[in-house]
Amino acid sequence: MLVLPADDRLSYLAPQAVDRGRAEVRLERFPIAVATTLAGQIGPLANLRSSSGCGIALRSDSPWVELRLARLRHHQPTPCGIALEVADGTGGAAWRVTSSADLREHDGEVAVRLATGCAPGAAPTAMIAWLPLISTCAIAGVAFADGAEVAPWRPPEPDWLVLGDSLAQGFCVQDPTQGWIHRLARARGRDAWNLGVGGIGIVSEAFAWALDRRWDTVLIALGSNHAWRDSDVAAVGDRARALAEQVLASSPRRVCWLLPPWKALEGGAGPAEFAGVALAPAAPRLPVIRAALRAALAGYPTIELIDDLMPREARLLPDGLHPTASGMARYAANLRAALGW
Repeated sequence: MLVLPADDRLSYLAPQAVDRGRAEVRLERFPIAVATTLAGQIGPLANLRSSSGCGIALRSDSPWVELRLARLRHHQPTPCGIALEVADGTGGAAWRVTSSADLREHDGEVAVRLATGCAPGAAPTAMIAWLPLISTCAIAGVAFADGAEVAPWRPPEPDWLVLGDSLAQGFCVQDPTQGWIHRLARARGRDAWNLGVGGIGIVSEAFAWALDRRWDTVLIALGSNHAWRDSDVAAVGDRARALAEQVLASSPRRVCWLLPPWKALEGGAGPAEFAGVALAPAAPRLPVIRAALRAALAGYPTIELIDDLMPREARLLPDGLHPTASGMARYAANLRAALGW
């Protein structure tokens, strides 16, 4: 049984409104205008349209769910997968996860079937299918076993926001539930908007639209990408102050700035380059960036600064910059402790 994107039994979880009138729908995180703001920045533009933290929610008794993906494209040399979370029957407080294989060998259209563990005829169970963190795609439909019940459901609206770069977006985990934001969301019991964009610096204009609502908590995880050029390092202070004032003007209950985490290149370990860019020159700039952020944000005592979240173990960062699932787990655990969640 195929349910098409226009069917209101499918609840889309995404920061931007979804046009259900299309045969294939995208779950967008950013307004189109942000692409103009980032014009000329190839890395961020490629990552802007990913559906990190976006998914499809519903209730069903189907023993399997099959996502029909269209326009699947891989912009980065990182694993790509989807995942299905199914409530364990305790009201959605705990979830079991089924993960797909790496989808990088596929482009364009692909159908991915995942087991739910549900018994046909039982009460429909809440579930969420999470889209890839890095690769982009559209949704052409969701298939279920013949005779299965499918009903609308959606979790509570997110009440916390993350403004970040590649680590927030999810580099380099394959399973969307293994990024640090999702791990924290499950620990806290409330989803977040993931506005992580690989390659982005501290660009307040890219996030202004998201601050039109009042958030309980805003986490800012930006600054690492200023390490690639000396001129970008010099801009850190002014840009951090601009973003800080913008965020505080929206009156969130809590604001935390996660300072750029330790990277293997700072210990002289890891590969010599990333995507053709030499890593060694960035090593001495990272401590300067952290110091610049501390100095710039000293005038905003309500912003909490959180440092040293990434364990100093090069094996957790195989590309020298980004953790795999085990590193994400350690990062998330350290951040959860720092936040008291």
